Amino acid sequence: MVVFILGIACSAFARECVINPFGIPPEPRLLSPVTNDVDLKGKAYLEFKWLNDSVQVRDYIFKIYKGNNMYASDLIYKQDLPSRESSIQVKADLFEVGKVYTWSLIQVSLGGQKSDKSFSSFQVIKK
Repeated sequence: MVVFILGIACSAFARECVINPFGIPPEPRLLSPVTNDVDLKGKAYLEFKWLNDSVQVRDYIFKIYKGNNMYASDLIYKQDLPSRESSIQVKADLFEVGKVYTWSLIQVSLGGQKSDKSFSSFQVIKK
């Protein structure tokens, strides 16, 4: 059984929805950090988490930018991750107290199509 509503195709037997007929995956759902402030006091790593609920994902593109904008010149960390991942730990040394950072995540489908990016900004308040 497949249901088509407003261009969204969802299978009752699959765990994912394809948002268009070209197979472009939906944007990832971020879990944490998705708050305004992050406290890194006493922590060696900051863990980034997302919901991994799509069986049609080949890999993820994870990026961290310094500031609120996602300009190439502000990119400070990039990692391609396999589809089985739903989190990554980044060394706390990368972050400065009082600075704002934005992390983004893109899903890449089995066919190589990229989703829209999901992103969230936060400020480091303690380290």
